[in-house]
Amino acid sequence: MKRVVVLGIDGVPYTFLKQLVENKGLTNFARLAESAEFRQMDSVYPTVSSAAWTSFVTGKQPGKHGLYGFVEREPNGYGIRIPLSTWVRSRTIWEVLSDAGKRVFGMNVPVTYPPRDVNGILIGGFLCPAIDKVAASAEVRQYLSSIDYQIDSDPMLARESRDRMLPNVHLTLEKRMEAMFHFLEKEPWDYFHTHVMATDRLCHFLLGSYESGEAKYAEAFLDFFRKLDGYLGRLMDALPGDCALVVLSDHGFCPIKSEVQFSRFLVEKGWTALGAEVPQHPLDIDPARSRVYSLIPGRIYVNVRGREPEGIVPPEDYNQVREEVAADVLELRAPNGDKVIRRVFRREEVYWPEGASAPAPDIQVEELLRTDTAFGLAADLIAVPFDGYDLKMGLAQSEVFVKTELEGMHTYDDALILARGVELPAERFAIYNVTRHVLEAMGVRPLADMD
Repeated sequence: MKRVVVLGIDGVPYTFLKQLVENKGLTNFARLAESAEFRQMDSVYPTVSSAAWTSFVTGKQPGKHGLYGFVEREPNGYGIRIPLSTWVRSRTIWEVLSDAGKRVFGMNVPVTYPPRDVNGILIGGFLCPAIDKVAASAEVRQYLSSIDYQIDSDPMLARESRDRMLPNVHLTLEKRMEAMFHFLEKEPWDYFHTHVMATDRLCHFLLGSYESGEAKYAEAFLDFFRKLDGYLGRLMDALPGDCALVVLSDHGFCPIKSEVQFSRFLVEKGWTALGAEVPQHPLDIDPARSRVYSLIPGRIYVNVRGREPEGIVPPEDYNQVREEVAADVLELRAPNGDKVIRRVFRREEVYWPEGASAPAPDIQVEELLRTDTAFGLAADLIAVPFDGYDLKMGLAQSEVFVKTELEGMHTYDDALILARGVELPAERFAIYNVTRHVLEAMGVRPLADMD
């Protein structure tokens, strides 16, 4: 039975890191790769950190844990809300290990606010609103305040100026690592998980500059990863020889060609009707005239009578509407003629409910329209774009295609994992397949319904 340390590096692409490792640009990542399995893996749909990391901490795809994005629809209306850890419809790895008598530590993993009750310490992730709410323990909160701990970097700085963003992401990393080494040394632990979100922020705002070779920002991009590499070296040197180490990301990244204001497209095609001339929030629709509506990224909900509070689509027309919407969405073209949407999945093609172990494409409509299960909360259709076309909500936008300060977008099939001391699946796998292997390395039986 081993102790396990997990370092999450949000959004770092396998192809990017592999190139730097092979070129010896990151010496400590290269050192770890010599003694670890270094593999490419898949994320989840939709490819966002809240859904993907919740899949890792539960060992389940979203159809079983019930989180699908950074915003979710209100269960009894057309509002939106920010997901909380209390919405996760499953035991987490921290709770499973706590039940087995193991002491755990988790810091900054997405959707860990408010911190759930565990045998150890949980420090909430970036959706936590303030430092005085980030941990259950007053002592932990006081320590974090004393070092000027940063819950997250400020993405608004990047939209104003990349030069202003860079010191902020470095400070966030420095404080995260200061806290990590403090707790690593001072606290007893069997499972220790630290999450770095700043890598995702950097890829969102500097990946295009790096890929294009824009000298100033390409070098700044690499400087950040060199600093992270140095912290990894310190971590490796601090761990006892019998301790397993897992470094992983939750999705990949690619440069953006254009942002796609997806709700605006659905308005233009007549599927969604605005609730006001200038919408006040992302679901400010007119339910009496909207057959579908959408949430970021590319999640399409049919406005079904009896499920939605003011639904207009009869349940018997549910599948026909899905077919017609999917056909329209697949015809979406960029101004340069590019096809924008790679595929439109029906919910039952990518998720499966409790009690199942694979997608169930023949599931009955009655089951699809239930709202009392994790599976029932999923979007009815999931639009997956081609690389370069970043799906946004955009209900209030006047144009479908826009370009902003964002330079990078998430990709499904380019997440990474470096695992030393934890056996990985032999075949291609997704992020939620890793969890049971971590538990087994620690001598703890996985939950029976883990995927």
